[in-house]
This record gives sequence, structure tokens and C-alpha cells, in this order.
Amino acid sequence: MVAWQLIGQSFNTDLFSTPLLVESAFVNLATTTSFLTDLLTTLRDFSIGYVVAAALGITLGMAMARWKTVETALDPYVNALYSTPYVALAPLFVIWFGIGFTELLAVVILSAVFVILINAFSGAKNMSKAYVETGRAFGLSGLQLFRKVILPGTLPYIITGLRLGIGRGFVGVIVAELLVRLDRLGFLMVYYSELLEVAPGLAIAVTLGLIGLLMTEGLKKIEAMLSPWRSAATGG
Repeated sequence: MVAWQLIGQSFNTDLFSTPLLVESAFVNLATTTSFLTDLLTTLRDFSIGYVVAAALGITLGMAMARWKTVETALDPYVNALYSTPYVALAPLFVIWFGIGFTELLAVVILSAVFVILINAFSGAKNMSKAYVETGRAFGLSGLQLFRKVILPGTLPYIITGLRLGIGRGFVGVIVAELLVRLDRLGFLMVYYSELLEVAPGLAIAVTLGLIGLLMTEGLKKIEAMLSPWRSAATGG
């Protein structure tokens, strides 16, 4: 932060900024515009899409790992869609769903679901068979085996997928707002960049980054609560 402040002062503030200017811009945004309303609206759209993506990704990923038929049926489509630049599909979503919540929801889901799915699938697929056999030796089968052995063993992979999905989901919702020029954070970032006002644009970006950081740390806490043996094993 100190280096950024010192170096930024030596550049033209129309093209660069400093932490103090970003802080001032954030205060101005929060007090003189609808920034907080726009932020809450963006977070609402992101949250709904992210929850749907998490539910779909975890369910389908675990199903693909559990049943070979499901894996064979879905794997080509998962790999193809994961490699497709979802940003390029955003204009098509406008045609299909119109401008508004449904279009944003589709972009967020597509942005986050596959990274969550692939991580859940990898975790369940690569789990050591020794764990499963140990569970069966203790009389576990079916749902009990899944709940007490497979799901806890896959949890670190699922959390990793959820953490990666946060970043991709935020990118998706901002890109969607940017493309359709909705009066929200994505539009504000474009608006300020066209006016060559760097500090407000960075203030929005930093705000989203901090929210993403808080969500990521929250997922770490959830993982520690759900799998305390991992913290004990690593000393964390």
C-alpha cells in the first residue's frame, strides 16, 4: 500500500491512482450516489446464481463420480461447456432471456457451476478406496457411507471449487451488467473508465475484491468446522 501510494503520486492521476484517492472515491460513492443500492443488487444477483451453481455443481459432480453411466453421459458436455468462453454467450442470453435478472442469473450460473462440478467430481473420484473399504468394514453402506465417508473426504475439493466459483461468479455478474449496460456496478465501472476517472473504478473493484476475500475466508471457516480433523492434522 505504501509503495502504491508513493509510486502513484509520481503519475498523472487521470491515468493512475493511489490508495488515498481510492478511499476518497469510495466515501464519495457511498455517500452521494446509489452505490450501496447497486452493490446490494449485484450481490443479490450473484448470491442467488452462486447458490444455484453450487447446488448443481456439487450434485452433478458427485453423481458423475458415483455412477459411470452419468459420467459417460455428461462428461463431454461438461468439458465442452467449461472450455466455452461464457462471456461470448452473454449476448445470446440477452436474446433468449431478455435484459434483467434471468439473464444475469444464467451468466453467473454458467460462470461458476463447472469449476465447482469438476472439483466435486475429482474429489469423489480420486478418494482412496481404503477409506471406502474401511467404512464398509464398519457396516456402512448406501447413504450412510456417502454421508460419513465419501462426503467428508470430498469436502476439501468441494470447498476449493466453491472458492474458485466465487471469483468466476463475480466476473460473470460484472460482465453481464457491463454488456447490457444495466445501471449497476458493471455499468458504473464502464462509466467511470469512459470519463477517465480511475479512482472510482478502482474503488468498485477493490470493494468486490474485499467481499470475495471475506466469502473465501468464510468458506475456510466452514471447512474447519465441518472437518476439524484436517485442522488438527495440519496444526491449523
